[in-house]
Amino acid sequence: MEPNISVEQNPNRRRIHRAIAPYLAIGALTFTLFGVGNHPLFSDISKFVIFAKDGVEIEKSVQVSSGDIGSNKELDINKDAIINGNIFADKINIDKNSLINGNASFNNLKLEKDAKILGTKTDHISLPVANLPEIPSFQIGAQDLNFQGSDNTLAAGNYRNLTLEKGSRLTLTGGTYNLSKLVLKENSVLVFSAPAQLNIKNRLFGQMRVSILPGRDVKPDELAINYVGERVKGEKNENEDEAESKEDTHPAKFGPSSLLNFKLLAPKASVKIGDATTFRGQILARKVKIEKESVLSREAFFVKDSDPMKIITDQDGSQFLVNEILVNFTDNAAFLDAQMVASLVGGRIVGVDSTTNTYQIEVLTATAEDLAVKIQSIRQLNNPLIEGVFRNYVLNIE
Repeated sequence: MEPNISVEQNPNRRRIHRAIAPYLAIGALTFTLFGVGNHPLFSDISKFVIFAKDGVEIEKSVQVSSGDIGSNKELDINKDAIINGNIFADKINIDKNSLINGNASFNNLKLEKDAKILGTKTDHISLPVANLPEIPSFQIGAQDLNFQGSDNTLAAGNYRNLTLEKGSRLTLTGGTYNLSKLVLKENSVLVFSAPAQLNIKNRLFGQMRVSILPGRDVKPDELAINYVGERVKGEKNENEDEAESKEDTHPAKFGPSSLLNFKLLAPKASVKIGDATTFRGQILARKVKIEKESVLSREAFFVKDSDPMKIITDQDGSQFLVNEILVNFTDNAAFLDAQMVASLVGGRIVGVDSTTNTYQIEVLTATAEDLAVKIQSIRQLNNPLIEGVFRNYVLNIE
């Protein structure tokens, strides 16, 4: 499978961006498939972008740029998904037109029409695939904090409930935070400027378009979230999903169009990631559901495979994506800076090349004229952190 290379001319520099980069090498598996007793196949689960004890559901058109997916029970991959990683489960169901650019290991496999596994298929694996670590007990505080505006910082410590109000921003300065509840309201931003750990006892909930972002020189998974999800007797549910849930624990939930960076451990709780969310890091939970059109990556570098139906031809015969913009930032720019630019044009980050600090931003445009307006609006910012703003040209390599 050959990559498409996106080439953009800049009067000051020339860079090459991979719009489609299925870089996963398909090779031999590096674990023992036939274990003895109940020893797990994996004692090290650091390669997984998603792992769940009781089941994983990947909805329509989800893309995994890097990282493996595993479940001790069932793994359901809905149609039109692209998984650049290996998959492991007792039972694997892959719907039509989905592509696994990696190996599949299972005891039962169901492949629908035009679904493909490009790597090795291995039947009869021992279970469990992996075990999740338990969360050590921790002591929460008694203080409730509500944050508004963008000039907020919080030192490590024990708190009770933290709420980021709509459109607010909070920066964690690093260390360990013990909480009962964390709620991020619409368009709020949580930044971790240094490695941090959030231990959350009862609730983890994000509304739509929330962002959890690393600061400069901080890795996406250097925010570790340990989530218990313990229910409090007589507690009022905050949304319909909660009211209908019969689970013993509160699920961790993030709404659509969010931008998330963290390592989440929830061995007794479910995790739900909303539509069109971009995620970097790792989710380890009892159950995991990734809703449609989301993009996930275990690595800091990631790309979304561009939609060939969005390619249009210019008058000079060149071809480009009508719904994508490439933005080159200086080395001093952080992920937060790119997110602010994406928000300005109503777009979302769907790829980043960390070696060049180039971001792939998907926008809701259907014509070259509409795309030009978005590009010009970014250029007119005269942001000193931006080196260039371009169309994403496509060059097919034979």
